[in-house]
Amino acid sequence: MALDALRRGLGEDRVLADAKTREYYANDIFWQPGIPPLAVALPQTAAEAAAAVRLATEQGFSVVPRGGGMSYTKGYLPERADSVVIDLRKLDRVVEVNADDLYVTVEAGCTWEKLNAALADTGLRTGYWGPLSGVNATVGGALSQNSAFFGSALSGTVADSVLGVTVVLADGTLVTTGSGGRTGAKPFTREGGPDLTGLFLGDNGAFGVKVAATLRLWPRPAEAGYLSFGFGSMQAMAAAQVEMARTRLVAEGFGIDRTKAEHSASVNRISDGLKALGAVASSGKSLLEGVKSAAGVAAAGANFLKAHAYTLHIVTEATDEAQLRKGLATLSAIGRRHGVEIQNSVPMVMRAKPFGPVRGMLGLNGERWVPIHAVFPLGEAQRVVDANERFFAEQRPIMERHGIVYSVMSMTVGAEFFLEPAFYWRDEITPLHAASVGHEVVKPWLDRPANEEARAAVAQLRRATQDLYVSLGGVSWQVARDYPFASVLKPETLALLQALKRAVDPNDLMNPGSLGLRRGGAAG
Repeated sequence: MALDALRRGLGEDRVLADAKTREYYANDIFWQPGIPPLAVALPQTAAEAAAAVRLATEQGFSVVPRGGGMSYTKGYLPERADSVVIDLRKLDRVVEVNADDLYVTVEAGCTWEKLNAALADTGLRTGYWGPLSGVNATVGGALSQNSAFFGSALSGTVADSVLGVTVVLADGTLVTTGSGGRTGAKPFTREGGPDLTGLFLGDNGAFGVKVAATLRLWPRPAEAGYLSFGFGSMQAMAAAQVEMARTRLVAEGFGIDRTKAEHSASVNRISDGLKALGAVASSGKSLLEGVKSAAGVAAAGANFLKAHAYTLHIVTEATDEAQLRKGLATLSAIGRRHGVEIQNSVPMVMRAKPFGPVRGMLGLNGERWVPIHAVFPLGEAQRVVDANERFFAEQRPIMERHGIVYSVMSMTVGAEFFLEPAFYWRDEITPLHAASVGHEVVKPWLDRPANEEARAAVAQLRRATQDLYVSLGGVSWQVARDYPFASVLKPETLALLQALKRAVDPNDLMNPGSLGLRRGGAAG
């Protein structure tokens, strides 16, 4: 049989090819149904991952890497029926924490929750330290898609924290980039010659399967403070975000509209503030102060968010209390110039329990959810917000016709303005949603029928939004097979990328179609 070599090389229990498993791996958060893979390989070491890739490509099978399954951009969905999905979640070790040289090496299947737990007693942290979905999302997945949230306002995306990666090439060769790829050198720097690390970041496995990464560590700030503000318009909130970003005082922050506050289960878990009492209390500078803060969280719930058209939630960090007070005063003055200061329970609770259940991948009443995003220069924020509002005002009839609810979130990531509209609609609950969110949670909605018409309308809206953002000069990170990429590159840039792809993957077997790259050099 076609998979015999793979089974002999990895073992029967490491290669799954039953119909139920194959169907499960044919879906992501949004795109369904896809093409089931031929099989799913579950390596437990880097050597086994290399063997899986080599054995698959020797048979002419294409290889598709998969991490925590939190993607919505077809990144881990096969394009061909003869695909082997390499599920890397069993490669989850924290290999080395080097406190003296300030780096950590971790296997690609390690979740952000596990990595942060391993660093908890060291007083150290990576600059970017995970997405909200960090209980499931893996380090390798974040590197393949790029990612931002915790720590990102100051430290940028996950790519900015990477010193080097170890990847499996199409022929099964294991290659390490950065100084870790030198003979006799530690993986302490990304520099020293061409930046090969960057080739494998944001590539969705088109150039190689990541099995490990080394990230820079920094001392964890001693103090954290929290601020929230309400605004009457998206323009006012964006102005505050941009002004705050230029101070370099924000560790992470995000703005949401009233609709997001009403429909997001992640935001509304703040109403459950009493359950977070212990965590919030322990995060205060004293137990008494923490308990008072937690009581305020429980009393406020999330309803206060709905009094404002838009709300912004900020975390700032400092080395001591004096520096923290100064930073809070600066940020508070900016926020009050554009809006009003409000209860700060949202950022407080999210920091107290950063990696909660991934309940936000469904709406409050089980609605399906999918976002779309782009980043822009800070100075373009107002122009982009204006264009975005005009666009979605024009799309209102199609959304009303299909029962699609629109919401929007914004952040600053380093020197970039990040805009993320999202859509909620009623549709069937897939096995992926049930496994991710929890079967007990989705039980009331399991009999909800498929709504292919509304889902197609959402896909149409997403594509139109992507085209809008490209026309505004925006850039999207999680390219996969979803966002425009190869089609919008300058010809010379695309030609270089295609040449690199042919060099490392001459038979187009590494996640084919990802990044819009096609066999023969054509852009998709």
